[in-house]
Amino acid sequence: MVKLMKLTVINDNEPNPPLLNDWGWSVLIETDKWTLLYDADTEPRIMEHNINALSINLREVDAAFLSHYHADHYGGFRYIGEVKRGLIVYVPEEDRILAKWGLTPIIVNSPREILDDAAATGVMRGMGVNEHSLVVKLSNYGLVVIVGCSHPGIDNIVKRVHELFGNIYLVIGGFHEPSRRQIDAVAEYSKYVCPAHCSGNEAKDYVKAHYPGKYCEVKTGTRLNLPIT
Repeated sequence: MVKLMKLTVINDNEPNPPLLNDWGWSVLIETDKWTLLYDADTEPRIMEHNINALSINLREVDAAFLSHYHADHYGGFRYIGEVKRGLIVYVPEEDRILAKWGLTPIIVNSPREILDDAAATGVMRGMGVNEHSLVVKLSNYGLVVIVGCSHPGIDNIVKRVHELFGNIYLVIGGFHEPSRRQIDAVAEYSKYVCPAHCSGNEAKDYVKAHYPGKYCEVKTGTRLNLPIT
């Protein structure tokens, strides 16, 4: 299991000047074992600007992960391919984009480990979208779950992760404007709940009001060191 973990939000819908932002999602995940880029926003120029502003060295990235094939999650991979050609990107279905940009897509259909103590949930389908999420095992604390847009339902994702891998420590990413029932399910399974990207203000306000001890704020440029102290 990884002992330490740092999440750096390269882009989120919530702005944080002087960083740039737009509608999209991208997170750098650094552990004591490896570094992984999760999704890559919409715009290459925003990725380039924020990566430089946050002093991120892309040459130290070991692999990448694409949650699903929507442009607000893959668009910035064009820039990534320019800087680190050949980088492996774990994807949920057949690729028609990333390979053209000099990257190496690897399809992950079923739940399996992709890096030491990091696994893909396997493809889940919802709203006509094939999507998978990332699960990282944090020593002595539980699982950290990073999601893209949660088209299959954020409640369904956390339930699947719990059934497959065990207790959940934190869930972060886009919850896709979830219902209160869905948020309650996430809060039931996870110690910390970090709605971002397409979650919506209503979802954030609900978590803050009903689960204040579980809520963590996320915006462009957020650096989250785990475990939370």
